[in-house]
Amino acid sequence: MPTVRGNFSYEGDITLNYNKTFAERHQLYTGLSFSAGDSQSETYSITAVGFSAINMANLGMAGAYPPDGKPSSTEARSRRVGSILNINYTFDSRYFADLSGKMEGSSKFGANKRTAPFWSVGLGWNLHNESFIKNNKAIDNLRLRASYGTSGSQNFSSYQALTTYRYFSQGYEFWNGSYMIALGNSDLTWQTTKQVNLGLETTLFNRRVNIKVDFYNKLTESLLADINLPTAAGYESYKANIGEVRNRGVEMSANFFLLRDPKGLTWSVGGNLIHNRNEILKISNALEFLNDELMTATGSNPSFLYKEGESMNTIYVVKSLGIDPATGNEIFLNKDGVRVDTWNAEDKVACGVDDPNVWGNLRTMLRWKNLTLNASFSYSLGRDIYNQTLVDKVENISTTRSGVNNPWNNLDRRALYDRWQNPGDNTYFKRITDFSTTYASSRFVMEESELRLSSLNLAYEFSPEWLRKHLKFMEYLTVSCYADDVFHLSTIKRERGTTYPFARNFSVSIATRF
Repeated sequence: MPTVRGNFSYEGDITLNYNKTFAERHQLYTGLSFSAGDSQSETYSITAVGFSAINMANLGMAGAYPPDGKPSSTEARSRRVGSILNINYTFDSRYFADLSGKMEGSSKFGANKRTAPFWSVGLGWNLHNESFIKNNKAIDNLRLRASYGTSGSQNFSSYQALTTYRYFSQGYEFWNGSYMIALGNSDLTWQTTKQVNLGLETTLFNRRVNIKVDFYNKLTESLLADINLPTAAGYESYKANIGEVRNRGVEMSANFFLLRDPKGLTWSVGGNLIHNRNEILKISNALEFLNDELMTATGSNPSFLYKEGESMNTIYVVKSLGIDPATGNEIFLNKDGVRVDTWNAEDKVACGVDDPNVWGNLRTMLRWKNLTLNASFSYSLGRDIYNQTLVDKVENISTTRSGVNNPWNNLDRRALYDRWQNPGDNTYFKRITDFSTTYASSRFVMEESELRLSSLNLAYEFSPEWLRKHLKFMEYLTVSCYADDVFHLSTIKRERGTTYPFARNFSVSIATRF
C-alpha cells in the first residue's frame, strides 16, 4: 500500500526595532513586525492486489484494486497574516512595563470572522534594587509581576468553518456522487483567552533557594468544539463556538540546595505544585441540545456533560446506594431522591470531577565527585476517576464468541471471590449469577491519589586526569544507567494500559569523545 505525502509551506517576517537609553535611567524598546504564512499538505494512498510474485513491488504488476477499493487522498491548506507592536519601558532597573498589540487573520475561521485583535499589558517591580532591600544579604533577587492579556488559538483543522463533503466509494458511468459530512459556519470566530496573572519570584541565600509563585484567572470565550448531530440531520457534525470557560488557580515551583560543595557533595531538591479549577460559565444552544442527547444515552461509560456552573471534566452517572445484601442487586437513587432498583439514564447527576486537587513533580539531584544521581517523581492528589477496570473485568465479563456465551473471558479474580453469592453478603459487586450489563453508576467513581517515580538516572563521569593516565586516546567518557516509570503507587487498584500504552524502560549508555 504505497503512500505519497507532499508538504509545502512558507513563512515571511519583517521586523523593525528601536531602543534608546535616556538620562542613564530610562530604557525604551519598541518593535514592529509583520508576518505571513501559507501551509499546504496532500496525501495519496493506493492499495493494489493480485501480484504474481512477492518481489514484484511495482504497482503496474498488480492485477486489481481490492473489492470496492480505490485510491484515497487528503488535502489541507491554511493561510495566516498578522502584525505585532511591542513597547517595553524600564526605569532605573526597578520598574518595568510591557505593552503589546496584535492583529491576526487566519483562513481557518468563518468568512465573517477571519481577523481578530489581541493585546496584553504587564507591570513589574524589582524590589531587590530598592534601597530598603538592596543591602539585605539574604535576598539575591525579589520581583513582583502583574499582567493582563488576550490571546487566540489556531490549533484547529484547515476547513473547520467550511461545508465539507465526502465522495462515495463507487461512481456511476465515471461520475462521482458526494454527501455532506460537516456543515459550514461563516460566523465561526476565534477561540479567545483573557488572562490575569499575578506573580512573585525570589532567590535567597546566595542562590541556595529559588521560589516562584503565580496566581492566574483565565477566561476562554467562544470555545470551539465539534457538535455531533443525529444521522437524520444528513451530516455528521459542525464546528461551533459553544460557550465560556473559566480556569482559576495557582502554580508554585521551588528549588533548594541542601548541600552545595562544587568539589564534594551537592544535593538539591525541588518541585512544583499546580492547583486549578475550571468552571463552565456559559453554553450555547447547540451544546444544550447535545447535553439532552447525552442524558438519555445508555452504556457502561460515564457521561461528560457540559452544564453551567460545573467543571468541564465533571463525571455524570446514576447515583448508587450499593449492593442490596438480601438480593445482590444494585440499588439506585433517582433524580427525585427515591430509592429504585432499575438504572435510568435520565437520573444521571454530577458525582465527581476528573481533575486532581493538586498535582505536580518532585525532583532531587545528588552529586558526589564524579557520580550523579537524578530522580524525578510525579504526583496527584484528590482526583475522581471512573474505575473502568472494575466494570469491564469484574461485572461486564460476559462475551459471546462463535455463538457460544463465555462469561469467564479474561476476567479479574475479584469476579470469582468478591461478588455477592448468598443472602446477607455485604459486597461491593452484584451477584455472581447476574450477567446483565452494568451501566455507569457512582459505585465505580473513586478518589485517587498517586505517586510515580517517572525517571531515575545514575551517571559517572571519568575525570580528565584519570583518562590521561589510563585512556590517553579519550578526552571525555561518561557511563549512565537510566530507567523510567520505575514504580507507580495509587490509592485504588486498576489495570494500567487499557486506555493508553505504557512500558518500563531500562538502558545503559556510554558517551565518549576522542
